[in-house]
Amino acid sequence: MPHQITDNSNPSEQIKICVLGAAGGIGQSLSLLLKTQIHYLLPSHTNKSINLSLYDINEEVINGVATDLSHIDTPINMSWYAGHSIDRCLQDANIVVIPAGMPRKPGMTRDDLFNINAGIIKGLTDSIYQHCDLSKVFVLVISNPVNSLVPVMHYRFKQLLNGKTDTGIERRIFGITKLDIVRASTFLKSEYETATGQISSNMPFVPVIGGHSGETILPLFSQNNWSHVLPNEVLQHLIYRVQYGGDEVVKAKNGKGSATLSMAHAAFKCVQDFVNLILGNAHEIDSINFATLRDFQERPITQGAEKLLNRIENTAFFAIPMSINLQGTNSVNYNLLNNLNAHETNELLPLCLTKLKKNIESGKVFIESSA
Repeated sequence: MPHQITDNSNPSEQIKICVLGAAGGIGQSLSLLLKTQIHYLLPSHTNKSINLSLYDINEEVINGVATDLSHIDTPINMSWYAGHSIDRCLQDANIVVIPAGMPRKPGMTRDDLFNINAGIIKGLTDSIYQHCDLSKVFVLVISNPVNSLVPVMHYRFKQLLNGKTDTGIERRIFGITKLDIVRASTFLKSEYETATGQISSNMPFVPVIGGHSGETILPLFSQNNWSHVLPNEVLQHLIYRVQYGGDEVVKAKNGKGSATLSMAHAAFKCVQDFVNLILGNAHEIDSINFATLRDFQERPITQGAEKLLNRIENTAFFAIPMSINLQGTNSVNYNLLNNLNAHETNELLPLCLTKLKKNIESGKVFIESSA
């Protein structure tokens, strides 16, 4: 049964964040972070409020989780829904975050999850199409495999809109790949401190581009000075750890879970950026996300997209630094590719593109074959 804590604010003054799949491992942890931390982004003198709207098909679990969260003493309004009440959850949404889906189990690759999770994402896309304002909502996809599920959503929206081009929704669908960046930063700091004996309170930033599974993940350690003190064999190990960090967690949990806590942390950092944008704290945000480089008419999505497409064998979706405003992707920064070292250029990038194209095609074919 739908439940809502009374909120008397004007909808235009309310920022609404929906979490679809809020009863799962990632969903619960992300919802906790949003309930306890996101209000710090509100300006000190404002008439705006933030509503956290949770949804899951498991009514019993979502009622328990959300009731528990609602007792936390922060000025975040809450509502929660289950079953057929997704319409009320999504109404007036500014940000829809999707961790819904089956998690990986031992021995499963992200591809193994595809058919189940693609069906879930297709259904959620239909709900967003029916109940959200497509000219304003941002959709952030966590569910795996991101490399295929973001294309599933893109091509399903294209199918549903049937030639309508004025919503710009394709500019506001992003796969969250922040966890790869979080891992690269964490792993590099550890190896750097081991090698130098110097403890740092700072975290190094390592851009991670490409996709979000295995060898489609391209961590650019060459573009952080901390990596220059490390021998090549350590750097190769770091690349592997970032690419297969999810497997490391699944193994450590002995098959009883996957990367839920670290993924929730990474997703929260990503949601923060979009909340700042919607609140007007920033007119534009810069981040790395997995997104389309072409609009529904197959034209380059924005400034820089065509040059990037020429550099990556016309791979239609790619994680790359991009500037985002309220209309969505505003520009993509392909300059990172000018600074790749020989190993990244000649070995890592070609392998990334080969596998990424297959993942993208799987998403497109799924929609075309299920029409």
